[in-house]
Amino acid sequence: MKPWQITLEDRLAAADAPAVLSRDLLARFARAGRESPLPSSSLTYWLKNAKARGKLQPVQRGLFLNRFRVPPGQLADTAAWLQNDAILSLNTVLGDSGVLNNPSHVITAVVPVDPRVPPPSLGRHRTQAGTLHFFGIPRRVVEAGADSDRLASDRPHEQPRATPEKALLDWLYLAASPRSHRTWPPHQDIDMDLLDSKRLRKLAVAAGMKEVLETWLKTTSRQPVQVS
Repeated sequence: MKPWQITLEDRLAAADAPAVLSRDLLARFARAGRESPLPSSSLTYWLKNAKARGKLQPVQRGLFLNRFRVPPGQLADTAAWLQNDAILSLNTVLGDSGVLNNPSHVITAVVPVDPRVPPPSLGRHRTQAGTLHFFGIPRRVVEAGADSDRLASDRPHEQPRATPEKALLDWLYLAASPRSHRTWPPHQDIDMDLLDSKRLRKLAVAAGMKEVLETWLKTTSRQPVQVS
């Protein structure tokens, strides 16, 4: 292995290395500290070898999960690369936190939607590494409440992620919206004991969803409640 390859792989294995890598980003890492240009063919050969060793997992053309590092990059880490401003939420966050007893293999994320701005590309996005599903929610709802209540702070180098309380409210918003086909969270699959009830209610008030939350908590027949 050539010195530049050893240096590059050491950099990609570092704890603070990106979870997701584009070809352009890899090229910048490979050129760092070099006095002479790195031929594109040399990077292509190294990329082929790294993929064969399972150290770079293709997501789509020119985008890879970094499996040199520990922990390795995961499909969830690609959400913001594939959709600007995407925040992991809904089933993915609730499943990872243990709140949802029947998690999905599809990565779920919400994307803030602004009025009078062309909507983002939503729905299912299939990649070589798996499937992601992007849901649009008005920015005023996505960003309602204090950052410390709605965004997880224990993954500083990873994809932006909602707190479990915010993830549940995002689900309730979509279930209550006439523009969404999302069904209500099944009570039997949601472990409410793992949620911070104070944070949940604070976020509901901030998002104008107090009635939606209270109705879902109190009733067993999940008739849609319109979001104000």
